[in-house]
Amino acid sequence: MLAEHIARGIKQADDKVTVKLFNISRRDINDVVTEVFKSKAILLGSPTINKGILNAMSALIEMIAGLKFKKKKATAFGCYGWSGESVQILNDHLSKAGFDVIGDGFKAMWQPGEDVLAQALAFGKDFAGKA
Repeated sequence: MLAEHIARGIKQADDKVTVKLFNISRRDINDVVTEVFKSKAILLGSPTINKGILNAMSALIEMIAGLKFKKKKATAFGCYGWSGESVQILNDHLSKAGFDVIGDGFKAMWQPGEDVLAQALAFGKDFAGKA
């Protein structure tokens, strides 16, 4: 849900931008890394699970960490129930991988309601303006 609203915000800000959404748990990780290479900017998302991120997202981060990207913008988003570390974990990994991390990312508590989804849309518009 968050990803779709953020993507919609990006498209509303600039309809010429191509936005691609991937569920890393269901997609070949090599295809996703190829798209990262082609992109000018990326957003990574994960809920906080046991004070960490999803295993599939950890695998993606591990693959892109060694590639040392430069001049690519990035940030993270996610939801949480108690602690909310996932966004900071992802942003730290993105920074170490050479990405120019924009802002602190976007966090939502529990399953987002309409007000939070509207904020996610605005976050996407803001990201598009900075990327």
